[in-house]
Amino acid sequence: MRRKRQDKGDGLIALAEVLTASGIPKLLLHAWERRYGLEPSERSPTGRRFYTPEQAERLRLLKACSDGGHRISTIASLPIEQLQRLEAEIVARGALGDLLDAVRTMDSDRLQALLQDRAERQEPEEFIRATALPLMRDIGSLWAEKDLTIAAEHMATAEVRRVIGGLFDRCPPPAEDAPRLVATTPEREEHDVGALVATLIGRLNGWNAVFLGANLPAMDIAEAAHRRGVRCVCLSAVHGRKAALDRHLRALRSALSPEIEIWIGGPAYRAVPPIDGVTFIDDFDGFAEALSSAGGLQTGD
Repeated sequence: MRRKRQDKGDGLIALAEVLTASGIPKLLLHAWERRYGLEPSERSPTGRRFYTPEQAERLRLLKACSDGGHRISTIASLPIEQLQRLEAEIVARGALGDLLDAVRTMDSDRLQALLQDRAERQEPEEFIRATALPLMRDIGSLWAEKDLTIAAEHMATAEVRRVIGGLFDRCPPPAEDAPRLVATTPEREEHDVGALVATLIGRLNGWNAVFLGANLPAMDIAEAAHRRGVRCVCLSAVHGRKAALDRHLRALRSALSPEIEIWIGGPAYRAVPPIDGVTFIDDFDGFAEALSSAGGLQTGD
């Protein structure tokens, strides 16, 4: 059901149509209204709710993204463009079945061909968002549930790393005065895809980013950072004990100049308590935002 607003003539959508289009149960929508301020555009004198097309689309996206695993509390305030990107990632993630089948059967040739096909069809950031990172998360979950052998996980990681490495050729060369970063993993952390991705995203965002490989002691990272004259050091960790990661971070922080930032990401770092001068970045968008903010500070110095 639609009606016209008398003041502006904008088309409004009745509650029943919004619920049907979005798949949101009525009680859930009312709860979202209370908790996150998702109020309708208008209410009739009898209390009927009416929404703008933009509001209706936003509610549909919120439902799709929450069904896809995102907490409503973290996405309720996101702009609609970002919700659309999240939905696209969820759709792409749902189409990972052929890739996972190749991983399970350890068909490296097929996996490499499938990954390469996606990398050629997708922009580099889209490939990272919609293919590489979701695939690695799914592989990690399957391995943790003992539904995937460690050999299959290693094979898949090698193929993903290989394709991501090829994406560096599509990055523009950094400007001479571009801000610099290095990316790596702490000691005993061999899973370096996260650090490799950080380097690639840095390059795509105009940084002079260098990947140092995996499993580096704090003193070696600090030496490389000072030699490169970096703005920040990026660390990624999938596994590792909290105490060991904490010691490594504190040693690195002490060895680095105060103006060099440390950004950390990955599930292993979630348990590490806060450290002054160390910033935990939770997701892809947070990392891109940090690059934009810090890069702007750098070029303005």
